[in-house]
Amino acid sequence: MAALAALIGCAKSTHTAYVTLPTVNFVSAYRIDNSSGHFTPIAGSPFATGTSPAYIVAHPSGKFVYVSNQGSNDISLFTIDSGTGALAEVMPRTAAGVSPSTMVLDANGSFLYVANQITNDISVFSVNSSSGALTAVAGSPFAAGPTPAGMALTPTGTFLYVTLSNLSSVAAFSINSGVLTPVVGSPFPVGAGPLGVTVDPSGKFLYVGDTLANTLSAFTISSTGALTPVFGSPFAAGTNPVSLTFDPTGAFLYVANLGGTNISGFSIDPTTGAPTVLSKSPYTTGAGPVFLALDTTAKFVLVVNQGANQISAFTISSTGDLSSTPITQPTGSPPKSIAVSK
Repeated sequence: MAALAALIGCAKSTHTAYVTLPTVNFVSAYRIDNSSGHFTPIAGSPFATGTSPAYIVAHPSGKFVYVSNQGSNDISLFTIDSGTGALAEVMPRTAAGVSPSTMVLDANGSFLYVANQITNDISVFSVNSSSGALTAVAGSPFAAGPTPAGMALTPTGTFLYVTLSNLSSVAAFSINSGVLTPVVGSPFPVGAGPLGVTVDPSGKFLYVGDTLANTLSAFTISSTGALTPVFGSPFAAGTNPVSLTFDPTGAFLYVANLGGTNISGFSIDPTTGAPTVLSKSPYTTGAGPVFLALDTTAKFVLVVNQGANQISAFTISSTGDLSSTPITQPTGSPPKSIAVSK
């Protein structure tokens, strides 16, 4: 009974995080303390995946995670043990296009979108809410453009935006039951080498990290999904901005700067969408920050530091600034992406 009580207490005071390790074909799993941000490895971790796991997303139900296996051209489905957070893979894996990388799930967990970097298209799957099983929607995969990289959905799941890193542009699609249709005017030009992309929680603005131009492109999103540059865009960013995430209110935007070994923080004007650098930005992190995520408590920004073989958690202050000393956790090999669950 004491062990059961301890487990229940753990579940209430922690949530889970899953990290892809592409060089060793594993996913590491951790409990994150809701108050401190400390990481504790989950028993049985790491868990085997397909070849070169690149990207991981968690289903909003807390029941499943999906991993894009870039080397084996497929998607792994894992069920999450509700008590321990351990993963169990459900076979067989689902075939994707060639070199599947970035993935996004809509807010309801009804559709999964996968960017296939070599076949230059987007695979779309409907998700079975009971089993987590994936079924390709009619017409999938959909042509995207050269080298689709980052992806972002509007909060309502009405539009999908895809950065085309070799074309210095963003492709825009309207969505109808998972079926993608290009938005009139798409693709929209941005700075050189676009990778990371995000939409603010209100669905009004879109931001792109122009990795080779060291800039942040900002747009307003129209009712048709078309993009119009925010006045003053593009804005100066750090060195090689690659990943972006918002706080839950949309007041603050955080950008991982791969070449700068730091995180930039911006406040966002809710009317114009213009970013302003926060007073203590940038925030030093481990070498090679390649991916950012907000944790489920909205207290921490989680950073994947590929060059340092670690992940870290920065506390978000009331002003939006991040803590000067993050909590860190070694991963043993270079991590690529992180997903958080209940």
